[in-house]
Amino acid sequence: MSIKQLSIAAILLSQPLLANEKLISYLPTWREANVVAQFGPQLGKLNYGILSFIEVNANGEAFLSPTAKAGAELWQSHFAKARKTSNFNCMWAIGGWTGSKNIAKTAQTEAGRAKLVKSAIGIMRSSQCVGLDLDWEHPVTGGDYAADASAADLQNWVSLLRDLRQGLDAAGKADKQKYVLSIAVPANNGGWVMQGYDLKNALPVLDWVNLMAYDRSGGWSKTATLQASLHSVPNDPDGQILSSSKAVDYFIAQGAKPSQLMLGVPFYVRGLGNVEAGPNGDGLVQSMNGPGLKDEPEAGVASWADFQTKYAKATGWKAYRSAESGNSPYLYHAGKKELISYDDPASLAEKVKFVKQNKLGGIMIWELTQDDAQATLLNSLVKQLK
Repeated sequence: MSIKQLSIAAILLSQPLLANEKLISYLPTWREANVVAQFGPQLGKLNYGILSFIEVNANGEAFLSPTAKAGAELWQSHFAKARKTSNFNCMWAIGGWTGSKNIAKTAQTEAGRAKLVKSAIGIMRSSQCVGLDLDWEHPVTGGDYAADASAADLQNWVSLLRDLRQGLDAAGKADKQKYVLSIAVPANNGGWVMQGYDLKNALPVLDWVNLMAYDRSGGWSKTATLQASLHSVPNDPDGQILSSSKAVDYFIAQGAKPSQLMLGVPFYVRGLGNVEAGPNGDGLVQSMNGPGLKDEPEAGVASWADFQTKYAKATGWKAYRSAESGNSPYLYHAGKKELISYDDPASLAEKVKFVKQNKLGGIMIWELTQDDAQATLLNSLVKQLK
């Protein structure tokens, strides 16, 4: 190495290192044009935007519904500008909770998988995106399509991922382009739903894993716990399973590299109904039944933006934090017997700190358009990740 090279190296080493963590958000294709126009300019703050969702027809072919196609075009009008000012790229997600129909049936045969792989890559290429994210909810346990599920899904999920990897690599070689493959899976420390995921055999073919570290409580719950806590909620009977930090340990024990794991965060709130106040008067880990926030279009769910205008400072709601679970905020209304669980800039800061300390791959957001007009949550993540 020459003196000049040594000098350059010394200068580079003296500079602060840029954050290596990725920032990813799913991009809903069902949102209105004015909403996409509001959040499109924020795309340059992301590494990847994952268009959602590609579906699968009864013949095993990937397709876009008319809504998804039109919505993707709205987002794509902002991609060129984002790419000019940052390293932003787009991907497509396959499936989702309501869009996983026919995946289990298609994945049963080599011919079915080949058809799905070819057609999904075709959509990705035509959209000028650089990867696919398999969001099959859920192999073995079935999700919204339990009648299609079987024990064979465990192997078929891995086979589909291997075929996607092979197809993406072949397409990348032809296009002189690196195409990436990720998955979206629940961020649980084992438990019932994780029986469908053979992580040890899937992880070697994946670029990363989007950990869905949210929806741990809702109208279906019997105990009022926090929907996205970093650590276990004290006295939660399911706390050993419903914990992001314990889930990370679980995935690493299954063979994941820390850098493969993207910690998911919600830009929405969950409302829980008929929550008993309990001895502390805050409703946490008390019995419950059904959703709260019944006036919302989807009972029990509100965006961060709507939460700020409707509930955060409304009369009757008292604010609390669970320091033990990761500085997680929640509200309780004793009169309504409702609890609202969410993330805010303070709890997101704890999650970014955890990501950095454990050398994880970054943060995944569900999803960008649920932020407020000032992009409060997004900007807090961008600031903390620097």
